[in-house]
Amino acid sequence: MKAKTRVRIIFLTLTALAVGFPLLFLTAPPVPHPLGPEVIAVSFVENLTNANFDEARKLVTPESVETVHLFETLVGSQSDELKSEPTHFTVSNSQMNATQDSLFIEGKLFFSNKHRIIRHINLVLVNREGRWLVDCHDNNIF
Repeated sequence: MKAKTRVRIIFLTLTALAVGFPLLFLTAPPVPHPLGPEVIAVSFVENLTNANFDEARKLVTPESVETVHLFETLVGSQSDELKSEPTHFTVSNSQMNATQDSLFIEGKLFFSNKHRIIRHINLVLVNREGRWLVDCHDNNIF
């Protein structure tokens, strides 16, 4: 094989690698990472206040499922109203306990389109088997 041919093969191989590797990384699915407690808190409050009770139940401790059900029962006929008034929750402060198995979160709930504060919300999150869950079994949500 001639030297020019060998150089061309090496050049084409390097070019294919230079183009192929970035494409491979761009098309690879993202690696799932565990959600942090603040993300769980925001998701829980927004799902609850937008009447997505099934999604909210997935984010609470087993002891707290009854509280979400109670809230769903109390809201009942107002579910459509809640869905028409989107809200967002922002975390103001969070404090981890010394053993790092629970977290106290303070936040503010706003109407999304009016930027008017609705209320302050305090949540307790607990770490159960490496997963953060909202603990609201003592009806401390609202």
